[in-house]
Amino acid sequence: MKKQVKLLLTLFAVVLGISFINTNLKAQTDFRQNEMTTNFTQGYDVCTGDINSDGFEDIAAVAKINGGEVAYWLNDGEQNFTMYIVRQNFDGARSVRIVDLDKDGEKDLIAAAWLANKILWWKNDGNENFTEYSIDTNFIGAHTVDIKDVNDDGELDVLCSGFDYYGHEGEIAWWENDGNENWEKHLISDRFQQSPFIYGEDMDGDDDMDVIACGELNDEVYWWENQGNETFAEHMIDEAFDAAHTVLPRDIDGDNDMDILGAACMSSKVAWWENTGYNQFVKHDLGAFPGALWLDAGDMDMDGKIDLVSAGMSAPKLAVWYNQGDNEFTMNLLESGFTSAFVSLPMDMDRDTDLDIVAIGYNSNKISWFMNQLINPDYFMGPESVAFDHDRQRYLVSCAYANKVVQVDKTTHQQQIFIDDIASPLGNCIHDGTFYVSVGQYLKSFDLETGEELFSTYIPCIQHLDGMTCDNNGYLYVIDTGGKIHKVDLATGVPELIVDSGLTNAIQDCIFDPFNNRLLSVGYAVNAPIQAIDLESYEVTTATATPFGYYDGITIDQFGNVYLASHYSPGKIIKYEADLLSYEVISTGHNQPAGLDYNQYDNMLVVPNFTGNSVDWLPIQVTGVEEPRGQNPLHIYPNPNHGKFMLKWEIPLGNHIGIRVVNNTGSQVLHQKLDWKGSLANSAKLNLSNIPEGIYFLTIDNGINSYTEKLVINK
Repeated sequence: MKKQVKLLLTLFAVVLGISFINTNLKAQTDFRQNEMTTNFTQGYDVCTGDINSDGFEDIAAVAKINGGEVAYWLNDGEQNFTMYIVRQNFDGARSVRIVDLDKDGEKDLIAAAWLANKILWWKNDGNENFTEYSIDTNFIGAHTVDIKDVNDDGELDVLCSGFDYYGHEGEIAWWENDGNENWEKHLISDRFQQSPFIYGEDMDGDDDMDVIACGELNDEVYWWENQGNETFAEHMIDEAFDAAHTVLPRDIDGDNDMDILGAACMSSKVAWWENTGYNQFVKHDLGAFPGALWLDAGDMDMDGKIDLVSAGMSAPKLAVWYNQGDNEFTMNLLESGFTSAFVSLPMDMDRDTDLDIVAIGYNSNKISWFMNQLINPDYFMGPESVAFDHDRQRYLVSCAYANKVVQVDKTTHQQQIFIDDIASPLGNCIHDGTFYVSVGQYLKSFDLETGEELFSTYIPCIQHLDGMTCDNNGYLYVIDTGGKIHKVDLATGVPELIVDSGLTNAIQDCIFDPFNNRLLSVGYAVNAPIQAIDLESYEVTTATATPFGYYDGITIDQFGNVYLASHYSPGKIIKYEADLLSYEVISTGHNQPAGLDYNQYDNMLVVPNFTGNSVDWLPIQVTGVEEPRGQNPLHIYPNPNHGKFMLKWEIPLGNHIGIRVVNNTGSQVLHQKLDWKGSLANSAKLNLSNIPEGIYFLTIDNGINSYTEKLVINK
């Protein structure tokens, strides 16, 4: 919601978005937080997997809420997630994994609860109906599970670590799967009283499953060599890693053997151990990371070197450690308001080939995925206003929280930065090859081709500049949300105050109505009317009362139909007929829709969602006062306007086309031939600005068929 808040956008942009802090000169990637949930209270663990086999990564997690909850979220492919609860009252639910445990082609869930002393699994019937089964109902302090084929019989077994506060010698063990999901427990070790983590991996390259684990009270990291016949030989890696909490095997140095990553919560230490040969590990201390609970690895910047990802209970919570080579890493923090991060997983959530991050926050009650901006970036943070650039087939979106103007390809919707480091851009529009945008109390203009700034005009405001529009005579009109409208001569950049009273409270946006030579404006207030501003007298009147209000955007189509963006819950798009006597709600569910734009060339209504950090594209079935089009493939846009039209036809018309324009008395005012010389072009520009205003009829003739459309020149 804009209102007065926009005055503070520059100050809050870093706080409300994600700042990526670079501590060296090497270019790094950026990450953008997408919150899946903010009410999964005291979440402990999160994992990813395709639960419903639709090709998209889903998420499962456990939390303290509801006596210990196991839940999962299905991804619809657009990174919208729907939550489903599998189990509650699972006391001390601490870890969860997604895997096809019974080899029926469907992903099951496996979880451990350290207070309930249970390891359970839930069988997926293929329709995400889950049936609960037990693996062990009396494994003291069941903390972290891992699912691996320990004995190489083709069946998935279960590993678990035991975490016990009460003096019991905690165990690390594995449960053998007989192929029918009957389980036999095998003890590996009871050397740790509190063992918070276990993982199965081939550590010595002999193609069998070894085990690594750690002890939080013993300060130890060990690995157990699988010798076959369910026996393991114990090897010490480190006996002085204070309060060891998590250990993960990863090939950090690219030498094709498994190194080990470690995080120690109570001592706030992170480190990795380089595997230099059989039973030999060299420790590399990465220093302090407050409340360190997780350290994982992946090539986050796609430079061929393995980077690290960390999570911690205290500040800074989440970080990426970029690999500089020669075993040197540089930490870069993700400032995200994401407190007590327990887990951070590198995973390609949006299938664009770069690694994103999935994280769970214990105190923030959040599960989020952080989009890696390296490939197919998403800069929509506070998208406030949008304008269609026809010549370059793109949309330009003012993103207030990102401090950018983002260009979006019309077809692919892929994003690039058009203008960077522009403080909280709001309203925008395009006119005669120039892009205009409101920035605080400045109107700025940029060349559409080069992005070069052309001028910056200071306009004294009660609050700040916002929505804007251009007429057909070289003037721009821009809103001061304090209750004013300024008129700017685009030839000189000189502003003139034309309205300073009579406008709705918190006026937000305006649009030029060429049919009636007026502005139409809306404001952010209950039942705010559509107001009309006569462009000769500048008189403000009520064009029509409305039933909703809280408007943040207004636009118009080629027939004079008017569209409003309302924050009235749920966010709505309302269409008024050209006479403003009737309306319909044509779309709902938008998240604070703002300065929308109507692309007349493609009949597409484009809706930026200010707090939704997204843009919606709504195809519109065009209607107006003209006769039905039938099979006429000819389109004329914008229509009406001051004389510069775009012609577009939907079918090939051939290489030789005749264009004729007559007025409403039948007199011919233009006749010309177009020779495409074999081109496949299906559009052309037509400049009739030297012809008097009025109603005309344009005919295109290719020697076989002719097509006629009405056009209106309104100066």
